[in-house]
Amino acid sequence: MTNYDCVVAGGGPAGAFTACELARAGLDVVMVDPETSRPRLEGLGERVVQLLRARGLEQPLAAASEPMARSVAWAGLASTPNGERLVRRDLFDTALRQAARHAGARLRTARIARTLYSDPKKGVQLRLSTGETVSARLMVDARGRQARSAQRLLGPKTLAISGFLPEGGDQAGTFVASTPDGWLWSAEAPGFGRCVQICIDMEDLEGTGAAALERRMARFLNQPAAHERFRVRDFFRDRGFDATFTARSAGLVLSAPELCLPVIPVGDAAVAIDPLSGHGLFWALSSALAAVPCVLSVLETPDRGRDLARRFHRGRVVDTFWRQARIGRDFYRLEQGLMQASFWVRRAAWPDDRPAHRREDGVSLSRRVVVENNRLVEREVLTTPQDPDGVAFVAGIPISALTEFIGSEAGRAPVPATPSAALRTALDWMESRGLFRHARHHSDVHQPPQQATRMRDRA
Repeated sequence: MTNYDCVVAGGGPAGAFTACELARAGLDVVMVDPETSRPRLEGLGERVVQLLRARGLEQPLAAASEPMARSVAWAGLASTPNGERLVRRDLFDTALRQAARHAGARLRTARIARTLYSDPKKGVQLRLSTGETVSARLMVDARGRQARSAQRLLGPKTLAISGFLPEGGDQAGTFVASTPDGWLWSAEAPGFGRCVQICIDMEDLEGTGAAALERRMARFLNQPAAHERFRVRDFFRDRGFDATFTARSAGLVLSAPELCLPVIPVGDAAVAIDPLSGHGLFWALSSALAAVPCVLSVLETPDRGRDLARRFHRGRVVDTFWRQARIGRDFYRLEQGLMQASFWVRRAAWPDDRPAHRREDGVSLSRRVVVENNRLVEREVLTTPQDPDGVAFVAGIPISALTEFIGSEAGRAPVPATPSAALRTALDWMESRGLFRHARHHSDVHQPPQQATRMRDRA
């Protein structure tokens, strides 16, 4: 039996990135993954590119294309100014796992066969499919939608069916289209071929097995409305797909609203994102970053760390779930011409009519758990109409150290005659929010306001 600080179950983007960051932080980490990623394409946004580059992970980006055009047939639109990169997921995942190994994480090519014990204070002990037994003080669960959960909250049940056209056309890029039966995403990368994915109601599949999936794909592509909408993609029709069709659950799922230590879920194991959002890879990596301070805080100060980790986890994943649910609802509602079809009626009505983004009418202070120096701490957080998610730091200065300057000149603390560059920036930001009046400072060098560090950005 081998003992570790942390075992990471799953070597996809969320798991591999978590293992890499934990190893960089000096922990003894083992990653357990069967390494069975299949060749497929996925959209990769610029936020993911920026995050990977900021962490010095250029190699995974070698699996991605340059930014490519995206065309649409949705709510009367035929084009969009947005684009995306296409990434070979098998190559991308392998490169991330390799980065984790270079950082010092160990890799076991296996599956977790059995949990021998799981205790908040003792940790976990796992039996692998190879027969090896490993134990760790904490476990990061990055096994996606297959991760076990007794607390799931589900949106409308969606099934994604994917096929592969080995012979692509001459229109590299991505295409998104809506139809009465659901919606389609297709992507073509030079030298790879074209991936086609349809999203339909889960119960709208008759039969089982590959033949049922192929029939459902053909029926989707041969809808009368689809013929009209796919006119610019005539190669969809009368083209033979690769023999292998795959299907997976693709609805929005909140799997872990409460943190049940010693297991910390990340990525889809915490919140599984509707693929319509195009947010999947970013959520996988950002949730991995959020898991690192949880792990470090629990290991270093167990009693306090466990409390902070539970509060931080719940606030982050629950907010993400409801925000994504309402953003998705608003996208579905755009397609008013299809509101007679059950697929669209269900998704346009769920979960409610509340706005997708939090709104604040005034200014308030509260105490929340935030990330500071890659650890969890409790800090004063300021919310304003412009910053509804809350601000804990401005220019690196805690909000609690700035509250004495809030108000008019008569009611606030005096500003130092020669404020530091950080304080000048913070006071300029406060003035932009109406919290600091007559805040022009006497200085030879004026620093322009910089964006405050918002809660979700720090996570």
